[in-house]
Amino acid sequence: MKNNWDFVRLGSIAEFRNGVNFDNSSFGNGLKVINVADFKNRMYPDYESLGELDSNAKWPKECFLKNGDVIFVRSNGNKALIGRSIFIKDLPQNYKLTYSAFCIKLSFIEDVEIEPLFYLYVFKSPLFRGLLSQYGNGTNISNLNQDILNNIKVPVTNLIAQQKIASILSAYDDLIENNNERIKLLEEMAEEIYKEWFVRLRFPGYQDCKYFDQDGKEVPHGTAGALPEGWEAGEIQDFVELKKGKIITKSTITDGNVPVVAGGLAPAYYHNTANTCSPTITISSSGANAGFVNLYYEDIWVSDCTYLDSEMTHWLYFFYCTFKTRQKEVFHLQRGAAQPHVYSKDIHKLKMKCPPKKILNEFEDLISPFFEDIKVLNNKNQLLQETRDLLLPRLISGKLSVEDLDINKDSLPMAAEPEENYSK
Repeated sequence: MKNNWDFVRLGSIAEFRNGVNFDNSSFGNGLKVINVADFKNRMYPDYESLGELDSNAKWPKECFLKNGDVIFVRSNGNKALIGRSIFIKDLPQNYKLTYSAFCIKLSFIEDVEIEPLFYLYVFKSPLFRGLLSQYGNGTNISNLNQDILNNIKVPVTNLIAQQKIASILSAYDDLIENNNERIKLLEEMAEEIYKEWFVRLRFPGYQDCKYFDQDGKEVPHGTAGALPEGWEAGEIQDFVELKKGKIITKSTITDGNVPVVAGGLAPAYYHNTANTCSPTITISSSGANAGFVNLYYEDIWVSDCTYLDSEMTHWLYFFYCTFKTRQKEVFHLQRGAAQPHVYSKDIHKLKMKCPPKKILNEFEDLISPFFEDIKVLNNKNQLLQETRDLLLPRLISGKLSVEDLDINKDSLPMAAEPEENYSK
């Protein structure tokens, strides 16, 4: 199987269509819809989490998606998201799915021998981002349109090679997805333990504690508003002082590998210097996602965020669980309409049940291994992603032959096994 690579116009193998316009009156039931916010870093949509439109309204039949279609982000305030893609796969029977006007649908021409999954990897590769940059300012484009997609040149090889490459790359994604499922499970376990200890007040030894209401009267465990003996009603600032990040812009960074965390859900760009010590909790300060709580396991540059890092508290994971469990409450701290903000002074005033330091230390000791395993799995995923992303450019350049991909899933790098003998 020789590596016979060529480049063809994408429009010679696919057709395109913009998404549908809708407003608040269009929402209802029966027609799932993909919006820009649903892309994230997904390969495939999370069908259960999608919003719904009224299926009884008059929608053109061309707007319905089918297996094998690819959806691109067409327009967005964040230029880095433009051109992001997602693949339609495993649609349930009689499932109606469409996509918003901020997106473009790509449907491959039926009589052309191509493997759609192979081209999904092309679209998600740095190679494709580089091709798109030819239509922008060198890094991002302002808007994607059908003319750009029609004329952009994409690599092509024989169908058997496409299928083999797609199979190998998808094996990496299977491992990444398995790790993500384990990360999700670990996070859920940590959150449940937190709720058991600090929401339901069923911490170790709670049966032997006395409980007092706001008037100091002893009451049974579980009485609304009652606290265990030795606990106090207080605020976040009674235990810790969060700091504000230092604003840095794309024009003032020095290119590097350090994530710059601003107001979005993901790093805005990358710098060569960090201003925190990992792990670090970030709470976005402004924009549509103001108040979003995240945890980074690597040193980062905190920009438009409030943050708390490992040098600022002995109970970092306790506070992460606190903010994550109360994520909706943190979002509700937003001020301003046109440009929402969440201020550190308001975060500091969040009410909390303040336990004795002994309880905090016991919780931190118990919960730390969960997050250490999450860090290991995240690092493994990073390695898997980097390895996967290197394969396609090396194949196209001729540095690697398709024959060299005669490996199976079991021979791919595997994630380290986290410990699973946790106990509450």
